[in-house]
Amino acid sequence: MIRTIDRGTALRLGRTLSAHAYGQVVTVAVQVALVPLLLHAWGTQVYGAWLVLSAIPFYLTFSDLGFTFVAKNAMVIAVAAGRRDEAVRVFHSVFAVLSAALPLLLAASAVLILALDLPVIPQASTRAALLLMALNVLLNQFFLLVCAGIRSENRPASEAGWAATARLGEGVAIALAALAGGGMVAAAAAMVAARLLFLVASYRWLRARSAWLRLGWTQASRATLAGLWRPALAYTALPAGQALLVQGPVLVIGALLGPAATVAFATSRTVARLGAAAVNMINNSVVSEFSALAGAGDRRAAERLFRMQAGVTLAATLAYVLAVLAVAPIVLPLLTHGAVQVAQPFFLLLVAGVTAEMLWSALFTPVAAVNRHRGVTLAFAALAIVALAGCYPLSQRFGLSGVALALLGAHVAMIPLCFRAWRRRDG
Repeated sequence: MIRTIDRGTALRLGRTLSAHAYGQVVTVAVQVALVPLLLHAWGTQVYGAWLVLSAIPFYLTFSDLGFTFVAKNAMVIAVAAGRRDEAVRVFHSVFAVLSAALPLLLAASAVLILALDLPVIPQASTRAALLLMALNVLLNQFFLLVCAGIRSENRPASEAGWAATARLGEGVAIALAALAGGGMVAAAAAMVAARLLFLVASYRWLRARSAWLRLGWTQASRATLAGLWRPALAYTALPAGQALLVQGPVLVIGALLGPAATVAFATSRTVARLGAAAVNMINNSVVSEFSALAGAGDRRAAERLFRMQAGVTLAATLAYVLAVLAVAPIVLPLLTHGAVQVAQPFFLLLVAGVTAEMLWSALFTPVAAVNRHRGVTLAFAALAIVALAGCYPLSQRFGLSGVALALLGAHVAMIPLCFRAWRRRDG
């Protein structure tokens, strides 16, 4: 399969795949390790409250909110086409937007948090922890912009390595704060401190290797922003939809079925989504290549790359289904000290939903790499809203299985939408 692409691309993909493998190991290790550690440090009630409060903010720290994602693609395309000046304009324009938006978004978050009434823990702790989580989400956007600069010269392996190491540092910070006796506020503060540390370190690394690229406002351009804002705004629908489908059910289950059901759903989902992590590794390894090939105008090479990606994805999907169904009955009780067991048909429906997600995300990758994702992301957000709304009546009737069924329907519907967008990506 690798022989369908040139040697240089194959070597670069190999390095990038290795970096993303490291990233996925870190992601899984942090997610899995934090379950018993935080349960031990806080107990079921406080840990369940942490899951509810951090559901959307924590997920968004793994996501791109729009401008930084399209900036990555635009900068790779520009550099591949020999237009570094255009890449600098993109870099500065997005930095200017983020610099202006951060204080406004932080103030809006504070107002919203003050208006919330969440009795799961004392109000002062609730608000302080949520505000710190919101700050971490916003700081992460600057980190992602630095990652765009790292990727601009088609260095996706270096970008992935920095992102994974920052994620590891964040997880270690949370665990240390909790094990030292700190509550949710201390854990959230440690998370912010780790994010700041890696933001500064990654930017220093970028400046040492790409002296032509530095943060600033001098090259910011209204014309550049005009070309970025539509795909950027459309892309925000993707993490929003993912947050609704991945973390939204936690809120629904916490409100309707209680903390025990929340822990059962969250831990079962963590195990079930190991397959999605593997396919995300593949997708993230090729997205920069699709952008660079678009900049070079090599459609034929892009077709070959997509065939390779599709073949690897299908093999990974089959391996995932077989493996997760075999190991889940062993892994889940071990992670939770016997508190959570595999329940059917709930777990089978979760696995089916993740399988559908793996398939449509592979089709979506080359579309997103050239910023032609607008229709797909908007449709995904709409499907996520419908699915989350369906969680309420379905959970009342079928419990956790009803929630998994709603998620499955949304992911299955995305497959034909993404396939059509892939065929029309140059339109």
